[in-house]
Amino acid sequence: MMPLASRSLRSTATLAGRRQMSTTPKMHKASDKWADFVKQRPPKSHVEEHLCFHPPYNGPAVAAGIFTGVALGYGTMGYGMAHQQYKQGFWK
Repeated sequence: MMPLASRSLRSTATLAGRRQMSTTPKMHKASDKWADFVKQRPPKSHVEEHLCFHPPYNGPAVAAGIFTGVALGYGTMGYGMAHQQYKQGFWK
């Protein structure tokens, strides 16, 4: 059987180790601060609402970029597959 002093110490340590809750949980309320947040934003300019990708786009440049991306993607995957086939001896 456990001595009375060690049992008492253990229960005291357990009770002291527990964190006591405050009266109410603290919650972040974004709705309270939203009006102040909106006031701090820079003024909206109808010309520069989005800071990148303004048309008109250069059609041939866009097509070349898409083609290059797709070709490089297929090329690297095809090279990787062929390399493995040769390395593992399936292709000679």
